Amino acid sequence: MGIFGGGYNKPGKGVDKNEPKKKGFFLFFEIVIRKFTKFLGLNCLYTMTSIIWIILLYLFGGIILANTNVVENTASQIASMTQGIDMAEIQGSVMVSLQAFFAIGIFSLWGSGPATASYAYITRCFTRGEHAWVVSDGIDKLKENFKKGMFVVIADAVVLVLGINAAYFYYGFYATTGSVLWMLLTYVTMLILLLYTMIHPYLYQIMVTFECSIGAMYKNALLMMIAKLPQSFLILAVEGAILFLLFTMVNPIAAALITIVVGLCVTHFPGQFYAARVIERSILKDMKKKPEIEYIGEEE
Repeated sequence: MGIFGGGYNKPGKGVDKNEPKKKGFFLFFEIVIRKFTKFLGLNCLYTMTSIIWIILLYLFGGIILANTNVVENTASQIASMTQGIDMAEIQGSVMVSLQAFFAIGIFSLWGSGPATASYAYITRCFTRGEHAWVVSDGIDKLKENFKKGMFVVIADAVVLVLGINAAYFYYGFYATTGSVLWMLLTYVTMLILLLYTMIHPYLYQIMVTFECSIGAMYKNALLMMIAKLPQSFLILAVEGAILFLLFTMVNPIAAALITIVVGLCVTHFPGQFYAARVIERSILKDMKKKPEIEYIGEEE
């Protein structure tokens, strides 16, 4: 099986049943450390099965930047602080950096459809202390959730295109007219994109945990995100800050490689970990006590 065979498909030593259970922050890092080698294989497999989506995001990021002055303004600021570097070279470097940051950022925070369903299932097993084969179980879950995953990634593409274009459109009118209304609409659009970003961990954890319609999946993910809004925002802020610092301090190609091999443990797994814990503590426990209660809309 190449780099994903061998050790990545062997069960770990497990957890001592008499060992006191860790919670929250401590449990998260205990899982990352104990499952680190499995995460390396899982992260690489996840990236390989998402490569088309990442490339599309990179190209779309270039289209967005080509229609703004962000690259030119950033390059001018860098040029004013340095000497002897060609302006065209600076602009090219800035363009690549921003495109890579955009592509890896959306991939880390939103996911990539069926591949993220696979990642969500494996990390859910890690979170619950259950056994899972990284490759075989991951591929099975990718196939099992392919249709729903494709719906989500297509919806993401539509929301991304419409949301960014709407924000750019409203801001353009604000810059021309100075009307507060247009700036308010810009902020509202950005807020919707922010909230949409925060529902993704819940979306994928619901997808791999319950049999439900796509509508029920989105509805319940939204309700969970709203119920845990402060925590969801904090996790997103931490993940975003780590991505920003990484791409600011390291060469963009190196930053992208670090993220997809190791960084997903702190830029994607935290959201999946928390969503899995919320579902386990808030829904599954109640369903065991009162199995007749329907928390997730069933497909008809």
